[in-house]
Amino acid sequence: MGSSAHADRPDPGGPSSVRPFERHTQLRRKKRHPPVLSGFLVPHSQLREEPLPRPSGHLKLRAVNFRTEAEVDLYGPDGGYDDEALDTLNHLWRCRRTGTEKPIDPHLFEILSAIQDHFDGRTIELVSGFRNQKRTTSFHFHGSAADIRIPGVSEKTLHSYVGTLDIGGMGLGRYPRAGFIHVDVRPEPSYRWTDYSAPNENMGHPHRKRRKASNS
Repeated sequence: MGSSAHADRPDPGGPSSVRPFERHTQLRRKKRHPPVLSGFLVPHSQLREEPLPRPSGHLKLRAVNFRTEAEVDLYGPDGGYDDEALDTLNHLWRCRRTGTEKPIDPHLFEILSAIQDHFDGRTIELVSGFRNQKRTTSFHFHGSAADIRIPGVSEKTLHSYVGTLDIGGMGLGRYPRAGFIHVDVRPEPSYRWTDYSAPNENMGHPHRKRRKASNS
């Protein structure tokens, strides 16, 4: 009779028993989500083998932070870069927070011109250009990066096409929730990533410090 009080309790080692720790682990496993940020170094086998054709050089951009537009031709009559066009673009790329300008790598503008040529001359929206920030490893700080979008073109489609322009030395990030992509010119190797951060965590703000691998 002394043991009857425990007669209806399940055997702790039996199949019907789940220990509290095990139950917590099972619930935690069910709630797993994809990582917010994931990226990889691009192997040479995934890079473009053919040289990039010279783009038209025409660029029509809208800076969303300043609500201003610029339309320029990168190349002058002699085939070189047009200094006035570069000055206009450098001003468009200025830091949203401080208004500071910095010379931007012209090759970035050529990539953007190739993108615009492919998408039938649609205006490219510049979400973020130069950033005068403390984290000096960012390619935004070095003046060789842009966060962009094209109205009417999904960031997935845009990201896929820009990847075909990578001959080495490109950073390419996709931001599905924010609706834009990041593209930069960098030393090899190329790097690609996807970031599922909420829009208000990315739009016009410096990339968080934990993105050390991408140096975006």
